[in-house]
Amino acid sequence: MKRFDRITSLLLLLQTRSVVTARFLAEYFAVTERTIYRDIRTLENAGVPIGAEAGVGYFLEKSYRLPPVSFTLDEVASLLLGEKLLMSSLDVNSLQDFKQALNKVRAVIDSSDKDYLSSFDANIEVLPTGSHFPIDDSDWLDQKHSANLQDTQQRGSIKAQGMPHSGDRWLRECRSALLHRQVIEIDYAAISKQHHSSRKIEPIGLFYYSWHWHLIAWCRLRRAYRDFRLDRVQSFSIQAEQFPGHSRLTLQQYLNEQPNQDELLEVELFFSAQAARFVGEQRYMFGYIGEEQQQDGVKMRFMTHVPEYMARWLLQYTDEVEVISGDSIRKALQRFSTQLCTHWDKK
Repeated sequence: MKRFDRITSLLLLLQTRSVVTARFLAEYFAVTERTIYRDIRTLENAGVPIGAEAGVGYFLEKSYRLPPVSFTLDEVASLLLGEKLLMSSLDVNSLQDFKQALNKVRAVIDSSDKDYLSSFDANIEVLPTGSHFPIDDSDWLDQKHSANLQDTQQRGSIKAQGMPHSGDRWLRECRSALLHRQVIEIDYAAISKQHHSSRKIEPIGLFYYSWHWHLIAWCRLRRAYRDFRLDRVQSFSIQAEQFPGHSRLTLQQYLNEQPNQDELLEVELFFSAQAARFVGEQRYMFGYIGEEQQQDGVKMRFMTHVPEYMARWLLQYTDEVEVISGDSIRKALQRFSTQLCTHWDKK
């Protein structure tokens, strides 16, 4: 961050808190405390009334108020991404408050930026509980039902439990390419390949599921629509070439063409109280719908399209899980258990 931008951000941060320490500011901006002292002195020399109390921190004098600030397009677009993610995690009243706050932000931006946001809004979708849509991988390109996707989702879940964010990149660049219908050249590392492949793609939307943002695009190499997980994109270059929007599906049209709920298997499981403690976020990777607390455990409902892979996940809970409904799951568990017994009997 440039020094001018940091000092401006520091002034805004001072206005959002009653008091802040130099250590907090240094950690926030990833600089030394000595740098913060110099920035504070710069603001004071510019006439900003900053108070300081030893052992407490810095604060703005109560009489000082900043004039109304404007939002950049990138800032508002980021708020829009946040709204999409919050829709599934906030209660109705809190979500309505957030939407109202975002509408106030929209009201003060330029007309051209409002058109941009409306277009960008249609290019984003969020499915926080996971998805069974195709991703771009080696031998699975033309198969809709593959355990590889569920394996990817489980690894994404494990990763998410230990990290505060997904590590996805290129979101800002994706926004620009989507708006201008520009071709993108990427270097992509598929799940099961050791090498990267260079692709030229025509983006149609951003889709969030399995703890990651995915760029949905027409892949010129595969001559089909593909799903590119952003944290697997090693390089990202927007080309000058544009493609006509009418030549490709919209994001919603693409999603509507994917396997629907009628192809999913409804499964009802009972986890003992001990096992339920360890199910954690992984349940969302297998189409978790809801649960019901019972005296000696938890009954959970799922919708899955790959029962065999779900059965592999359930093996770790041994006799602490029961299949209430879902014959495919039960049969797969029986088969895998027999295979395990045979395998270890040979040792």
